[in-house]
Amino acid sequence: MTSLLKELGRRSTESMSDVLFERYTNTRNRLKGYPHRIAVDGRRQLITVRDPAGEIHICRRNRLWLYKKSIQGRLQELSRTYLLHLIDEDLSGAFIDCGANVGELGFWARARNLPYFAFEPEALEADCCDLNNFAGRAETNRLALWNEKTTLSFYSKPDTGDGSIFEMSDFVGVKTVQAIPLDDFVAERQIEKIAVMKIEAEGAEPEILAGASKSLSITRYLTVDCGFERGRQKESTLIPVIKAAARAGFSIVEWNPVRLVLLFRNERI
Repeated sequence: MTSLLKELGRRSTESMSDVLFERYTNTRNRLKGYPHRIAVDGRRQLITVRDPAGEIHICRRNRLWLYKKSIQGRLQELSRTYLLHLIDEDLSGAFIDCGANVGELGFWARARNLPYFAFEPEALEADCCDLNNFAGRAETNRLALWNEKTTLSFYSKPDTGDGSIFEMSDFVGVKTVQAIPLDDFVAERQIEKIAVMKIEAEGAEPEILAGASKSLSITRYLTVDCGFERGRQKESTLIPVIKAAARAGFSIVEWNPVRLVLLFRNERI
């Protein structure tokens, strides 16, 4: 019954006008004691979330719950999800974010003075990433990373942030995207050192690592989501990711069994 009521509530808020949704959400948050308030820009399909510590831009109503504790609480949760809180050394170099969504990990990178490079094929999420990290400039790379330069079909599932180049059973749309090896991007941008490479590609992690051999050689930490998300069979990429990381000289620092995320450290640099 509880799940049914939640689904009915979700559907009702999704059908609200922007003005009504903003009023409803802010009233509910105030009554429940949540610190954040929102402003909706329907023309740009943009929701700005604000709390006493700052603001962040998102584009999906059903992801507002992620910030109910606070924006900082959400950022801390992501840091723990990707095991970044275990990194206890001073870092230098770039932060590469594959599967950036709205660019939340850019806040983590900026707090450590790391240049942030984001990859996100979903258009609205990339727009938000631009606002959250690049003052609105179109610097989020609206590309897929792969093991060769090509074009691929991208199967969109934006409400849950699960878009993939592998067809899934419940995708909501498909489009063609440009794909490049990360090595090509790193060479073009003349990136000499990577502090953290984060990969969440809904099953394409092995192919991305195959196109990043040179990039891995200059990367200190690698964090990868190896969850059961590859294609219709929902296979894990755990074994091929571990093998690829080991070949590149990485050892496992820790793993997150809830999300099947692994943090690796390069023992060669």
